[in-house]
Amino acid sequence: MGVLNRAPGTMQKYSVGVLSLLMLQLALGQSTEVRTPVAVVMTSKRPGAEAVAPKIAQRVFDSFKREGVGGLLDDAATAKEVRSAGFSDPKSCQGTRACLGKLAILLGPKAVVVGIDVGKVGKTLAIHLEAVSADREESLGTLDVSSSLSGWSDAMSAPIVVFVRDVKAGLELKKKVAAVEPPPPPPPLEVARTDTPKKTELVPAPKQPGSELVEEVPGKPPRVAAWVFAGGAAATAGVAVAFGVMSGNAKSQFDASLVDLGDGTKGTRLPEDQARALANQANTNAAVALTSGILSAGLTAAATIFFLKD
Repeated sequence: MGVLNRAPGTMQKYSVGVLSLLMLQLALGQSTEVRTPVAVVMTSKRPGAEAVAPKIAQRVFDSFKREGVGGLLDDAATAKEVRSAGFSDPKSCQGTRACLGKLAILLGPKAVVVGIDVGKVGKTLAIHLEAVSADREESLGTLDVSSSLSGWSDAMSAPIVVFVRDVKAGLELKKKVAAVEPPPPPPPLEVARTDTPKKTELVPAPKQPGSELVEEVPGKPPRVAAWVFAGGAAATAGVAVAFGVMSGNAKSQFDASLVDLGDGTKGTRLPEDQARALANQANTNAAVALTSGILSAGLTAAATIFFLKD
């Protein structure tokens, strides 16, 4: 059974298709999954703190809302949900981590419960916040604040922001890369076979005018594949350069936003979401540039071999 070679254009389209799939896989790899819902609920009922505990719970809820956390449940909504699931009262937890974990499981497989435990001793308040997820044993964050009865708002102003941001960072699950398999190479074309052999007259075709100027070199293979590989190498090299430039620009913007905090650490002037987006953009573009560069190097080597092959 005879086999025909594929046309050069088909091979080039196949190479470009594989590169497109690699780039698509890198893009899909950036999709993230988050833990949700996030329930802010009072998880204790201690004498003397009944009046101030709801205010602190609302303050915590508003802080999560300002930081852009989605899927929030306030104290009333959380209590309603867990009671419908058969749990008597979240305040009976008395702030224990094990009980917070049970509440989170009742709310969903990836739910997070932020427990508000407030106690009063004399004129001093003891405030304990803890975030527990249904899918892990360790807390996503804790905060303990002690203040006077009238000064809890000022005492919590900065620590609560740090706590909320730590919990928000813990809401993100590991990135999942969607597996994209490259398509199989195109099958070779088959020549139809007939049962009756045909007689072929071996008569040389008449020479065309001017053909005597072209001399055939015996044993010299066609260089179609070499040109295809060279074209693919040039295309992928261009992709690598373009994404490398975009990665460098994103990194430069991020570096320009850094400021020295004076204690040996650095911070950024940008909002957290914008800083994280710049970092992700720089990493993604760098990965695409590296992949394209490796593919370009391989295609260049293949083209060189075909050009030098006798």
